[in-house]
Amino acid sequence: MNSQDSTTPNSQFTFHRIHGSRIRLSNSSKTATRLEAAKFYDNGVVYSALPLSGHAKFVVQAQELAVGWSGSFKIGVILISPEVFKDGFQPPRYSPAMPHSWVWSSLSLHVGQDLKISYGSVNLEDLRKGDKLGMEISREGTLQFLVNDRSQGAAATNVYSTDKLVYGFVDHYGQAVTSTIAEAFVNPFSLQHLCKRKDLNWTYE
Repeated sequence: MNSQDSTTPNSQFTFHRIHGSRIRLSNSSKTATRLEAAKFYDNGVVYSALPLSGHAKFVVQAQELAVGWSGSFKIGVILISPEVFKDGFQPPRYSPAMPHSWVWSSLSLHVGQDLKISYGSVNLEDLRKGDKLGMEISREGTLQFLVNDRSQGAAATNVYSTDKLVYGFVDHYGQAVTSTIAEAFVNPFSLQHLCKRKDLNWTYE
């Protein structure tokens, strides 16, 4: 799949200004670090600053990991804008209790509150410094997660099937301390495509 002239490139991609309470952003908001990682294992969630639309890719590189904790990076997409958290509750970590989401954790894929299935050939707890972790969504709405540019298979086929915006997130949990955006782009839907969706009683705001 090739990007087109309308693609939003990596240089414009950052983490969202709304994030977990122990996250510090640096490097023009392209690097996220969970503070006091030796004492606390959670509150390290970051989101893509831009919604994912059309053909999209969002990849981070592990920069620092801690010892002494179980668990590591979690990654996924949510159908909730991070803006809803600006004046209230910010989830300390992503888990099966989080609705409207696809979450890859360890060797399991959690789909909202309803389903947990085995997923991937890589255990996310085995990631090391320098490894890359990400997601890619096709224009048809098929979501796949990636480790070091290798697809782990289709995680979902319908992430664009509602009127909700789609955001990527990374949870710096347990061993996961710091990550940097390594590759990211959004090649959004054309106006013609959006009009077609509207004709089908779908909306995309």
